[in-house]
Amino acid sequence: MLSRFFTNTQSLFSSRKFYQDNRFVLFLWVLITLIFVIDSWATHRYNNYLIFENTFRNLLHERSLYATYPAYHDDANHYGPIFSLLIAPFAIFHNWIGLLLWNLFNCFLLFKAIQTLPLTEDQKIIIGYIAIPCLIESMLNQQFNAGAGALMVLSYTQVNKNKGIWSALCIVLGTFIKLYGIVGLVFFFFAKKKPAFIFWLILWSMVIFLLPMLLASPDYVVHCYVDWKNSLVGKNMTNVLGGGIDISIMGFFRALFDAKKIPNFLFLSLGAILFVLPLINISRFKKDKFQLMILSSVMIFPILFSTGAEDCTFIISIIGVGVWYVKESNAAMKKVLLPVLLLITCNFPLLLFPVFAKSHPLSLAVISLPYFLVWLKVIYNAINNRFTYAEETEPEMVIALTD
Repeated sequence: MLSRFFTNTQSLFSSRKFYQDNRFVLFLWVLITLIFVIDSWATHRYNNYLIFENTFRNLLHERSLYATYPAYHDDANHYGPIFSLLIAPFAIFHNWIGLLLWNLFNCFLLFKAIQTLPLTEDQKIIIGYIAIPCLIESMLNQQFNAGAGALMVLSYTQVNKNKGIWSALCIVLGTFIKLYGIVGLVFFFFAKKKPAFIFWLILWSMVIFLLPMLLASPDYVVHCYVDWKNSLVGKNMTNVLGGGIDISIMGFFRALFDAKKIPNFLFLSLGAILFVLPLINISRFKKDKFQLMILSSVMIFPILFSTGAEDCTFIISIIGVGVWYVKESNAAMKKVLLPVLLLITCNFPLLLFPVFAKSHPLSLAVISLPYFLVWLKVIYNAINNRFTYAEETEPEMVIALTD
């Protein structure tokens, strides 16, 4: 019997092709990262990284973290003060080495976060493949979005493993860097020790708020938080009034109806109501399948409803799409919606017709539409009392990899 077991096991693994191995997915991710780092070196296209690494020097010299520094880079920083410490280990290197390590850090962090999800190996592999188009955009732009997405995933998986202390850290750190992480607070409802979870949230908030004061004066750091708020408000106004490109779902509907004056408040109110609606199902809070739909919503919602969203920001949402996909029981919807989403995500109008795309906001804002449709399906799944993400649907995932 023992020999038969080993024979069957060997047969199983020998029948799997190389692309069905998570290590191959990681290889692709690293290869993509290296390709676009080399491209950035060759074309000197690493303005975003220069913005990031300059925040560390500005912190040390107590200069504004949000002013423009045309001698060093274009545009300005919009990340929280704690980010200047996060980038410090990379900023001490020469720019070309720092950029390489920075992109690899974001790549590995997101990949590792996906591996912590309570999913089968095949499902994690599928998510890894689904994320590739957005990973390309993220690595091309050297943004922290992949890292921000990783923190959001970890804020769920750590509370799922009853490690509230680390879940709280991920939520607070993500919030203090990019604000998106604040939606992870909904995972409080899944915490087994809620008073302890609140304690860790408060403690980590104090620590993250004060940490930059190790290298700069308290008055300077407090003023940085005020400047950060002002920079975010200013960026939002620029995007809404047409000075920037708003590819959020709000920007899509404004462009569709040519109505720039439709207020954010209207969209945000409706979006927030839909976002919290599934949480009325208190009896389902302990169900992994329900929790995963909430995670999917958490990953998609803040990007959809952010006027500061960029094409490279959707690396966060695409992970939520992947979670939805591997748990969705409606095969027909999966076969239609995912290909459309991935096709639009590649942003062909901007790649093939950049002048036309930039002068026609709808051609860019349409990126958010398929994500919005997926998000609506996620919300529907989560509030529908008859929904089932039954284990019997899992073999379909394996078939998808072995076809």
